Amino acid sequence: MKQVLYLIFAVSLLTTIPLQAQDSKQAQTLLEQAQKALFSNPKQASYYAAQAAALFPEDEPNETRAQAMILYCQAEQLLGNFDLSIKNLYDTQRYINPANKRQTAQLYSLMGRVYSKLGDYNKGIELNDKATSIFKSLGDSASVAGCYNERGVMHYLLDEFLVAERFLQRALTINRAQRNLKEIATNLNNLCLYQGDTEKKLSFIQEAIAINKNLDAQWSLGENYNNMGKQYYFGEQYSKALEALQKAYEYAHNIGAKELICDYYEYSSWVYAAIGDYDQAYKRLSQMYALSKELQSSNKLRNIEQEISYKRYQDQKYATEMQEQTYKIELLKRNLWLLGSILILGLAFSIFLYKWYKRRKGLQLIEARYQLELSQREISELKLHQQELELQNVQSALDNSQQEVTSFAVFLRSRNELLGKIREMIKEGYRMDNQALVPHLKKVNAFISQYQSGDKTNNTLLLNIEEKNKEFIEKLTKEHPNLTQGEKYLATMLRVNLSTKEISMISGNSPKTINMNRYRLRKALNLPTEKDLVEYLQNF
Repeated sequence: MKQVLYLIFAVSLLTTIPLQAQDSKQAQTLLEQAQKALFSNPKQASYYAAQAAALFPEDEPNETRAQAMILYCQAEQLLGNFDLSIKNLYDTQRYINPANKRQTAQLYSLMGRVYSKLGDYNKGIELNDKATSIFKSLGDSASVAGCYNERGVMHYLLDEFLVAERFLQRALTINRAQRNLKEIATNLNNLCLYQGDTEKKLSFIQEAIAINKNLDAQWSLGENYNNMGKQYYFGEQYSKALEALQKAYEYAHNIGAKELICDYYEYSSWVYAAIGDYDQAYKRLSQMYALSKELQSSNKLRNIEQEISYKRYQDQKYATEMQEQTYKIELLKRNLWLLGSILILGLAFSIFLYKWYKRRKGLQLIEARYQLELSQREISELKLHQQELELQNVQSALDNSQQEVTSFAVFLRSRNELLGKIREMIKEGYRMDNQALVPHLKKVNAFISQYQSGDKTNNTLLLNIEEKNKEFIEKLTKEHPNLTQGEKYLATMLRVNLSTKEISMISGNSPKTINMNRYRLRKALNLPTEKDLVEYLQNF
């Protein structure tokens, strides 16, 4: 999916770049055509410039669009549409990049010219001074000469002919040095706007006409012939004056130059009044008045300025509204960002709290498990200790029993030895005579009495042994009720781990008999062959 999006973006980028380049190329072609037709056909120049301006957006600065608008306004000014020109010049300001000082100066220069045409000479001079200052800072002497030329025309309109002459001569000097034929022709023409040395001024006009014919500058030729007619009038050559003025009218009428036609009416009225044709003079004067009123109405200028001011107010209002909307959008973005941050922080805090609670529960569970293990360990230790104590008690009881049994066995051995000795003593009595027999019997009797006194201790010992094995005998009898008394007696002695020899000594039976009795006891207890009899009895 990402690859498809990248491909679409690349295709759109590749398609828009050629379109923008094509628009710029087409605009440059139209601007060249407009510049070329500016003085030969202002209407055509206005059309080309308007077409070039339409190729670019209206809501962002663009130097090419600004240049097209300046050319359009210049063409409309040449056609005498001063109101349309000044309105569009104010609109052009938004398309000029503030860093482009040259275009800004061109705009000021043209605005000053139009204001002077509308009769606001102070505003025109102010704007002309701004343009001159900028061109001087840029080192553009040709444009400075153009400003001097416009300034000279303004002072001419104010009837300040000496000041006008000074500015026009300065412009002419610069243009001749740079061999700028078009501007030279313009300066020469403007030097002929007022009275002076007729022959010299007519030579200026002839030179200007020659240049403008070579350049095919129709508007400029109309102006040249108007000024030629004026100079012939000053020289009282009235027929030549009317002939020159007629040519001026033809040029002006062909291109629709209202300002030149207005000048034609004015200069013709002078000539007709001079030759006494007052009807024609009055007619031309009325025509001039009507057309000049259309061109230079003060109310019209005020209306234009009011429209411009209202438009500025609307633009400012729109800009303010846009700024308010932008502020609201930024405020909404900030609030959304703040809300999002709060939600994220809340979520992070919730996650942290959950993990902390989970960790705490985990620690509590680990602590509980640890305490349980400690308790179990203590219980195990206590059980082990108890088992050790029980084992010690059992071992102690077993040791006591074994000691008692051993003592009992020793006792039995000593009794058997005593019996054997008594038997020997009796055998000795068989060999004695009657005198010796009585003392010998007394000796035997004393020996037996001595044994009987020690037999009480032995009986106590036997009773103690029997008491301690009583519980074992009861369990054994309960589990194996068919056991004989001898088998129980043998089981008791085996339980205390007495050997066959010891049991034989205690019981007075032979070891063979004891082994036979052991076999019978195993059979009575139903023990398998691999099971140890002594271990079974000890664990009973």
